[in-house]
Amino acid sequence: MCVNSLYSLSFCFCCFGHISIESGKSDLADVDHFFPWSIREHVPAINGIWNLVLACQDCNRGENGKFAQLPHIDYLFRLHARNEYFINSHLPIRDTLIEQTGNTETLRKGFLQDAYRQAKTQLLHSWTKPDPRGSITF
Repeated sequence: MCVNSLYSLSFCFCCFGHISIESGKSDLADVDHFFPWSIREHVPAINGIWNLVLACQDCNRGENGKFAQLPHIDYLFRLHARNEYFINSHLPIRDTLIEQTGNTETLRKGFLQDAYRQAKTQLLHSWTKPDPRGSITF
């Protein structure tokens, strides 16, 4: 697969709109903390790959962006599916994801659910889901 094809395969984790991973593009992706950085003392390894997603600038920081809000619970299931996809595809980040979240799917699902419960006690606002701009990936 050529490099240009890789760029066309990038989609926002939240709205599924097209994003670019090529520097200088107007639709350049943001790397977003699924659980906001503001609650870093309450969620373990918040800078871990398990918690980082690619998002369009509108979803991450636009007028109705997520900012430091807790995403809708549906996104938690999507985050779990995304992480499991990477683990099962045996990509190089597999071992890091397992180390950060658990060595079985049950442990990893529990890890995310615990983080979500903890985040709900810390964050006053939840973020509503944006309208989809593309086909759902996870």
